[in-house]
Amino acid sequence: MYRLPQLPRLAIGILLMFFQSMPAQWEAIDNPQENFDALWETFHKRYANFDLKRVDWNQIQTKYGQQVTPETTNRQLFEIGCAMLQELNDGHVTLEADFEERDLECGPSYTFAIEKAFPIQEKWDAFKGIMDARLKAFGFSEAQYQKVSKDAHFQYRTHARFGYIRIDEMPGPTFGKLDKALNKALQNMQTSEAVILDLRFNGGGWDKNSYTIANRFVNEKKLGHYKETRIKDTQNFTKKKAWYLKPHGKFRFRKKLIILTSDFTASAAEVFLLAMHRQPQVVLIGQTTEGIFSDMYEFKLPNGWEVSLSHMRFYDAQMTNYEGIGIQPAIEVKNSPDDLTHKTDAVLNRAFEYLQTLNRNMEQ
Repeated sequence: MYRLPQLPRLAIGILLMFFQSMPAQWEAIDNPQENFDALWETFHKRYANFDLKRVDWNQIQTKYGQQVTPETTNRQLFEIGCAMLQELNDGHVTLEADFEERDLECGPSYTFAIEKAFPIQEKWDAFKGIMDARLKAFGFSEAQYQKVSKDAHFQYRTHARFGYIRIDEMPGPTFGKLDKALNKALQNMQTSEAVILDLRFNGGGWDKNSYTIANRFVNEKKLGHYKETRIKDTQNFTKKKAWYLKPHGKFRFRKKLIILTSDFTASAAEVFLLAMHRQPQVVLIGQTTEGIFSDMYEFKLPNGWEVSLSHMRFYDAQMTNYEGIGIQPAIEVKNSPDDLTHKTDAVLNRAFEYLQTLNRNMEQ
């Protein structure tokens, strides 16, 4: 269950500005009505969350369908389709046109707070350096990197009293590498009083490995979440399927777990939180997450453009659906441009303050 791209990204709306320099094929006409109808109709039959989004899809058809004529160009059709899909405000809803000269992708129109804070690569790189410096100032070790797949790794750091793990992606199949990496990290944290798990920059990935990680932080089998899939061309859903947390791995950790979140935390990372956020040892610090849980149903339009949509609903163990809402932290704090100015990390600072307070309370 991926929500891409990774940070930092170009705001989707800006993509439309590139059309003025697009090649002639974008001004060509390629069965606009057929492609618009295929786009609208597939969402009509499969999208799971019209009611949650409070969107009347028939009204949307009227609003945007009247803009399509036999003379509508590819450029105009992409703009119309993009604007229509952005009405859903769903990070798992995308429209992508693949041409030799340029690929364009349209997604939700919103911008993440952390993107606003660090909108370009240079600022993002600078902030990563600040995070590293703050962790060292708090007494954490140098980062130890564990590669779990060709493109994915996570880092961990040790401390006299605490552990720190940062995971920026819930990787796909790792053929045992993720388990080995978790064993190595958690083996070094068995005497720690608490672990900070940093998911602020985790845009998703594979749900199964969300549970591979979550299972290291429980001691007994527990209900994690439910999911259901919309039945095509009906308003009905399949029977809810339950996913369970089950203790797994040579090394686990059951003491206090501090999870750092942002509004970029999404998809499979949110599935991890869906299973873990009500566990008694867990405290969330940061921002409310993005609120996109469904797997992505992918299809192509007749013209070859690629589309994805949300066709599932996810619920936590208490049957709460956070789609379009996100999971709210117990302690709210966010990173801002001030962090660069003052060379600090407000979220990490708050987490460490919480741990220090926790320790004082234990000593009393």
